[in-house]
Amino acid sequence: MAEFPAFTRKAREILGSGRETPGPEDYRELLCGDCPFYHHGEEENEECGSFRLLVSLLEKGALDLRAALEELGSG
Repeated sequence: MAEFPAFTRKAREILGSGRETPGPEDYRELLCGDCPFYHHGEEENEECGSFRLLVSLLEKGALDLRAALEELGSG
């Protein structure tokens, strides 16, 4: 079983669609799905520092989904 199953599933979905980077509509599911503090539909307008950091890295191309999956052993 993957260490981050929600991230792994969403990253594979994004890459399988032919995209190399997620869009803004993907961020919450991709980055928050494995967080024990995140509950879908509750306070989704609030963002933790980790979420903001990872979104910034994704938007700047500093975080590569394919490389992240490989490092996690989920590629």
